Amino acid sequence: MIFFKKISILFVLILMLSVEVQAQEPNFSMYHYAPFFTNPGQIGAVKDVRLMLNYRNQAIEAGDNYRSSSISGYYPVFIGNHRLVIAGNFLNDQASDFVSTNGGLLGVAYSIQMSANSALSLGLQGGYFQRKTDGDFTTDDQFVGGVFDPTIVSGDAVLNQSKGYPTLSGGIYYEISDGDGREKAFIGASIFNATEPNISFADVEDDNLPLSLKATAGYRIYQGMKFSVMPTMRWVNQADNNYFNLGSRFGYELENTEEGPKGISLGLWYNTNDLGVFSIAYEQPKFTVGVSYDLPVADDLSAGQNGIFELAISFRLKRKTKAYVPQEISPPAASTAQKEPEVIEEEEEEPEVIEEEVIEEEVSEPVEEEADEPEVEEEQPLQEDTSEPENDTATEEIAEGTNGTATASPELTPAEKKVLEETVKFELNSNELTADSKEFLDKIVTILRNKDNFSIELTGYTCDLGPEKTNYELSRSRADIVSQYLINHGVASDRLTVKAGGENNPVAENDTEESRRKNRRVEFKVIY
Repeated sequence: MIFFKKISILFVLILMLSVEVQAQEPNFSMYHYAPFFTNPGQIGAVKDVRLMLNYRNQAIEAGDNYRSSSISGYYPVFIGNHRLVIAGNFLNDQASDFVSTNGGLLGVAYSIQMSANSALSLGLQGGYFQRKTDGDFTTDDQFVGGVFDPTIVSGDAVLNQSKGYPTLSGGIYYEISDGDGREKAFIGASIFNATEPNISFADVEDDNLPLSLKATAGYRIYQGMKFSVMPTMRWVNQADNNYFNLGSRFGYELENTEEGPKGISLGLWYNTNDLGVFSIAYEQPKFTVGVSYDLPVADDLSAGQNGIFELAISFRLKRKTKAYVPQEISPPAASTAQKEPEVIEEEEEEPEVIEEEVIEEEVSEPVEEEADEPEVEEEQPLQEDTSEPENDTATEEIAEGTNGTATASPELTPAEKKVLEETVKFELNSNELTADSKEFLDKIVTILRNKDNFSIELTGYTCDLGPEKTNYELSRSRADIVSQYLINHGVASDRLTVKAGGENNPVAENDTEESRRKNRRVEFKVIY
């Protein structure tokens, strides 16, 4: 909370800046679906590969319309616990049939994961736009003797003009989510057109695209089983206009599927330009469709403030696995787990040589081997009187690397290491052990009871199907089931550590059922 207060103070300082503005920037009413025109830092909040479409149609004077069309794409790249989001946008602004603006933006935002449920994003975006006027108009100098002559080219300096200019904008955005991954609070501030480019067709010095300041904030005050309420605020300072959008978003969950929740989101805001804004959106994991309409709430509004319609569509093209390690798993442990396969591969080379040496000893000294066998048979009953009969086969296989004596060496044999490299597999949405899993765990029991100089860290994982919160809980349940099975078969509980990995650290791409099955597992890590 202290960090949140510091960020809030920074945002307030930005809002206190006084800027004289003289032109308009695209301001979509459903601004939470338009990061490029709300806050470049908000780009960092996008967690999946997405495509967004935005359209706004506003009536203006003289019976014409002002139309803004935008298409944008977002691609996140995970870097450790953080996220880099690269995005692109194309915008077409049509101010009546006379003046139009076309151009593109390239944005990049770096999201720093402050904790399991909060992130701070810093964003920067730049672009280039071409502003032009249409020449397909009839002017007075094209009439001779009261008759229109199409061969005469109009001399009007306003027609067929174009002006190109660059833009640069930046922003900061801080978000907090709850344990289920739902948005709980956010606050952000941004500066648009930082370079104040000249947009005059005649290169008039004072005709610049002015600096624009924007800020947003929201906090969810209620979350029930199905219904939620989140008051939100937006502040905009531009074109000699300083106004607020004050209101709330209301969410209702229709159902919760394996891929995520489906629901309806309603929005009600008051714009201090004497406008009321109503929006409704249907949201599900793979796409979102929303519409809004701005209504006048004052009698003296001009035609330019009536009938503002807006459409927003968002598609999730590909789900990206969340990189942040939950609080129960410390970052050092996660990094060690990632490097563990390399260490195991290096250790496997030495045991192979030892195996060959053991085999040579067995060939050269067969009499000693036969003499040792009775001792093994006498010791085994004492060590296995609490184990089940089905463990005998597993014990014999593992004991082959110990010269017939289970406690001859505290070091793990090649066969034992190979067993511990394997994982316990689970079916989709299940934490139940299969017959094969139990047979495998019996081998683990034998290893742990024969070697008491190390402990085991159990980490459960899931595939990427379903909500992240559900997957995290399921992965913990799977690790608990394995731990309990080992304890029930004689392994001391203080030798076992249980952790949950959720859908993190996949060992295979989650693009087919076969690969997802590999990710539904419990891993074993030896700790000395």
